[in-house]
Amino acid sequence: MVTAESTEPAPSPSGQGPIRVPTLGVWASGLASLLLYGSLFVLPVLGFFVAPMAVIPLLQRAGRTGSALQSWLWIVLVLAAASAVNGSRMGLLFVAGYLLMVALPVSSVELWERRGWSEGRWAALAVLAGLVVVLAAIAGAAWPVGPVEATVRWITEASKDAMKLYASAGVSQGQMQLALDASLPTMKWLAPQLPVAYMVAVLFWIRPRAPLFGLAVSPGPFEAYRSEEWLPAAFAMGGLGTLLLHGTARWIAVNVLGAVLILYFVHGLAIIRAHLARWVGRGWFVRWGVALLCLQFPMPVLVAGLGLWDSFFDLRPSRPSDHGRTT
Repeated sequence: MVTAESTEPAPSPSGQGPIRVPTLGVWASGLASLLLYGSLFVLPVLGFFVAPMAVIPLLQRAGRTGSALQSWLWIVLVLAAASAVNGSRMGLLFVAGYLLMVALPVSSVELWERRGWSEGRWAALAVLAGLVVVLAAIAGAAWPVGPVEATVRWITEASKDAMKLYASAGVSQGQMQLALDASLPTMKWLAPQLPVAYMVAVLFWIRPRAPLFGLAVSPGPFEAYRSEEWLPAAFAMGGLGTLLLHGTARWIAVNVLGAVLILYFVHGLAIIRAHLARWVGRGWFVRWGVALLCLQFPMPVLVAGLGLWDSFFDLRPSRPSDHGRTT
């Protein structure tokens, strides 16, 4: 359904009055976002790049009408009801994914606009809300067993199908089993960080583009990005919980710590970008080259350490020249 909604009608070239620019209505914008999000499950690789576009219809509506709540709320209610009726765990995870990837990023930008938050606070609160959704969804799908035990079972079951696929491609099943055995002790605790990291990528894709949809936010240059000032407290709490707690409580603490480190990783990239912008430039090859290099272990830990250190001691050049860039 397309409606003729617009906040600022454009003048008609023929002098017959203003032209109302059409935009998607409540139902159509929600449905469009759902279809784009669904590509994550039907397009094996391309879906990872198409699914984040699900925020576009909702951002457009939020920019024109002030809120996209009605556009995504009915989607969540319908999906949640269907999942509850069928008792489907996959349905629960599908709803949680829509909240994480689409509804929360859009709603967080709306709140950023209304509250006038700093960029660091916006990102931290959005990621914290996303982490709550992920942990609650995994715990709900795992019930009545613990989330760590359930994650081990899910990874083991998924690996059986993966081994068959790789075996058909000529990869040794022994090598696959060794890789699984090596990664399982870490993945059973940190599996929730995969969707959280995906959400962070969506948030920072939205960040410089939100004003293009009519949202009154003013993102600064990426090299000026700083984490929320209370993030070190969350880092300390997550670290202490990881060391002192056990079971599900430790699982929560580990993932709080992981989410904080992801935010500090982005902070560290901003520091590196600030120095490169001064001496090398801002070309796309600089942005993506540095980002890809920093994903190679142990670089993520070192880059996150830069972000944490910068919270206490300024590591950026004294006077960066940003030229108004936001990406």
